[in-house]
Parts: sequence; C-alpha cells; structure tokens
Amino acid sequence: MTGKRRSPEKWDLETDVVVVGSGFAGLVAAAIARGRGARVIVLEADDEIGGIMRISSGEYWVPNNACMREAGIEDPKADCLKLMARLSYPTHYDPTSPTLGLTPHVYKLFETYYDTAAVATDELDRIGAMGSVFSDGVTPDADFNPQGHIEYHSELPENKIEYGRALMAKTGGIHGPGQGQATIDLLVAHAERVGIDIRVRHSVEDAYRNADGAVCGVLATTASGAVNVQAHKGVIFASGGFFHDEQMRTQLLRSTVWGVTAPHTNTGAFLRIAQSIGAMTENTDSLWWGEMGIEEVLDSHRSDSMAFWLYGDSMVLVNRRGFRVVNEKAHYNERGRIHTVYDATTKQYENNVLIQVYDEAVANNPEMGVKYPVPYPGQSTEHVISGNTLEELAAAIDERLAKLATRTGGVRLAPDFADHLAATIARFNTFAENGHDDDFGRGEAPGERGYSVLGLTRGVNRTMYPFAGSGPYYAVLIGAAGFDTNGGPSINEKAQVIDRDHDPIPGLYGAGNAIGSPAHGAYWSGGATLGNALVWGYHAGVHAAAEPTREA
Repeated sequence: MTGKRRSPEKWDLETDVVVVGSGFAGLVAAAIARGRGARVIVLEADDEIGGIMRISSGEYWVPNNACMREAGIEDPKADCLKLMARLSYPTHYDPTSPTLGLTPHVYKLFETYYDTAAVATDELDRIGAMGSVFSDGVTPDADFNPQGHIEYHSELPENKIEYGRALMAKTGGIHGPGQGQATIDLLVAHAERVGIDIRVRHSVEDAYRNADGAVCGVLATTASGAVNVQAHKGVIFASGGFFHDEQMRTQLLRSTVWGVTAPHTNTGAFLRIAQSIGAMTENTDSLWWGEMGIEEVLDSHRSDSMAFWLYGDSMVLVNRRGFRVVNEKAHYNERGRIHTVYDATTKQYENNVLIQVYDEAVANNPEMGVKYPVPYPGQSTEHVISGNTLEELAAAIDERLAKLATRTGGVRLAPDFADHLAATIARFNTFAENGHDDDFGRGEAPGERGYSVLGLTRGVNRTMYPFAGSGPYYAVLIGAAGFDTNGGPSINEKAQVIDRDHDPIPGLYGAGNAIGSPAHGAYWSGGATLGNALVWGYHAGVHAAAEPTREA
C-alpha cells in the first residue's frame, strides 16, 4: 500500500523538509530550502550520492542568465516562450494567442521557467552552493566559443539566440565527462558546510499523510529495517524516473526502449506513491530520448554511454528494408523518437531496430570524441557486424538478427535489403558530393554542424562524405534509449504536485525526472534536462521551506 493516511506511532527522524533523491534536482532543492532556514534531510536509495548527474556532462539551460546580461546578449521573454511552446506543443502552438496556444497552466509553467531559471543560479551562487559560468562550446566552424554551445534549434525563427543559455557550474572543469560529478561534489560540500543531512541506502517506499491530508513524512527501507522520517513542512521527491521497473517500462513506454543512463534505483517509487494519493500524471509514455547499441544493453538495460550525435560522415542509419528514415545528425532527443513510429500496414514498429552502416574510414579513424557506439581502435567490437561487400554485410546483419529474434519481436531484414541499401548509399553519395541532403537536410542546421566537429569532417558538408566504393563495411544495431523517463506526477508553478482538479496536494513537491516534465518531452536545447531539474528543484526548495509547520 502507498500513500498511507495514518502517521506511525513513532518517528525515527524528524526535520522540516525531506528531499528524496540526491541528484541535481534534489541537491538544489536541499540547498535552497536550507538557505531559507529549513532543516533538511536528503534520502538516497543508491549507495552513492548524485543520481544520474554523476555521469552527466553538467550543462543546464538558463534563459536570460547573468552571464548573458553581462556579455550584452539580450534574450527577450516573448521570443524565448515562443521557442519553448513551438518545441513542446507543435500541434497547439499559435504565436498570435496570448498563451501561444497553450493551456493557462502550461503557459504559467513556461513563464515561471523563464522568469526564475536565472534567479535560481543567482541564489545558489549567493548562498555559496554553486556558481555558474558559460559552458565551453564550439561554433559550426569548429572554433572555440566562450559563450557556450550553440543552441540545438538555432535554425528556428522563434529562436533569437544562438549562444549563451548553456551554463555549467564553476568547477574549473569543462563541459563533458566528469563535469556532472564535479557539480555534485560542489553541492555535497555545501551541504556538509550548512548542515544538510544526506543519507544513502535509504529507499523511500511510501509517504505519510496527517489527518488533514497533508504529506507529513516518508517511510524508507534500509539494510537495518524501516525508518520513519517526519517532515514538518514538506516532502520533495527528486528520485528519478521509472525506467528500471520492468512492468512500468513495458506498459507505459511506446515500442521498445532498450536502455538508459539512469541508475538502477530509478524504479518509479514516486509515481506509485503520488498516484495513490490522487495526483494527476502526464507524459508517462516519454523519456529524454537518445539511442544505444542494442546488444550492449540487452540484459542490463543501462549504459554510461549514449549515441548523442551519430558518429561519422560516411555513415547512414537505415531500417530493416534498407532505407534511411531520419536525419542522422539531428540531435539525440529528436532522433531517438523515430523508433516509436508505427506502421499501419505491417502492424509493427518498423524502426524498433535500426542499423548504423559506415565504411572503413569511419571505423578506423583514431580521433577522439563522442564516437559511441562505433568503437575506438582497441575497444571491443563484438557488437560490430562487418562484410567485405554490402551483400556480405546484409547477410551478416540478418544472421545477427536471427540470433536476437526472441528479444526483438522477430525483427529480420527484408529480402531486398541489400539492393535497397546499395541504392540508399548511392543516393547518399550524390548528396554528399553536392553538399546537400535532399531527403533529410542533414547538416543544414547550425547545431548539427556545430556538434559534428569531432571525428571525420571531410567534404563540402562537414556531416556527409561519400562511402568508399569498396569494403569492408560495418554495421551496429541501434535502438531507442535515453537518459531517463520524464513522465510522472504533474506539478504547478511552485513545484507542488497537483491532483486531478489541479489543486495542490499539501506538503508534496516534485522535481527532476520524477515528475511529468513541463517541457512535455521537448528538448529545448543542450542542458534542458538539468535546466528543468534546476528550476523545479529551486521552486520546491523555496516553497517547501515556506510551508507552515505541521503536526503529524
């Protein structure tokens, strides 16, 4: 049973605010609540602090931030809100509407994000928890840009800003592997200085409510038994998504999502608890999308790597029929969603398994960068399929698929795959020679060129180059993946969890990937996941700390 209405006879611990989860959202919420005078206990299910942030590159998306203002970069609110609405609700977006075609509730969430993302970073800096600087970045011409990475959607007319919204913590590091852990280290050091109590191996299984229906504490399980923790002001759930609960993953996500980078402790406890209390939920069929090599995550469903930007210029991504289905250089969240397309004729998710095909130059290029799932020289190649000709490659791919058939729903290559692949590559080669992808516009968006500066960047269009006329050729089986799910309980602009009547549930807050993302599955730009964690963790901390003291 979840959502217990009766408080226990005895509390083992008591505090003002309980934060469930020690990732970015949770530690931001804890720092803000403590900075406003509340006593805080953080409960972490894992045996390490930091959640998914430990392996993050540490970038967060903050419109109109202090760094931008100091650099003289204007980021008008009206334009930024249009961009957010256009990406999150493209079928509802109406630039002539006072709410841009959004419901008043959603419009208020977007306004709140714009209005307070920079306020959150400023307050974290002021209380000594975490300063922020421009994330290091590059331009589409591969030059260093001190104002951070180029916006993912800079080609859209609604986006008036190319650089500046991407920030990272002032750690002395760079945007990339290790920056997320460095940010966690900053926040943990601050927590120790100000007396925030962080406890690992405390898995929260339930929430308690008092006689008035307000959430007043939680039940956590530990190796030593159950622990009841009273919260006089509020409980903030920042415990991650539900991907590692097999039943939830299977029933809620469309098609097959093969893996995530989220910790195994992300099992959807908050979704179950909040639903039992009557919370409204949203976006539960979604996640922060990406792609992974299927064979590497078949059993674990988890990897520290993801195919952020599919590597290589002489490379295509094709379906089981041998046809391209997507712009291979589109950013990960947009590209990953192609796997969920349903075919009304075959009654299948035809893109459930896609195939990344590349040539010898891509395979053997030793340059460092985000090359996954193409292995570097010396790395394991067990998941790589090869053939001296396209016909041999096709036969080898189908042989591999036959071995995996019981795990993939029986996916096999179409009989004419080899012929279609040859035609696809010939057509692609023509596009690469001309520098223009007539089918998917690969490399046209500045963001695609800006994020394709590592590895081979030959030819007229840095994202494309003709395949070699002779083999060997290589392939990797690719499937949908992501950072974590981003559906769950709905919140209002104060990060309060709301019920089906849109009324807040007293004492209950949510942030990070544990909630139904206000972005509605859209990835506004680099750092959008951590940006949402920052904003709603901030509001949860502010408003939970301001709650009246409640009795159990």
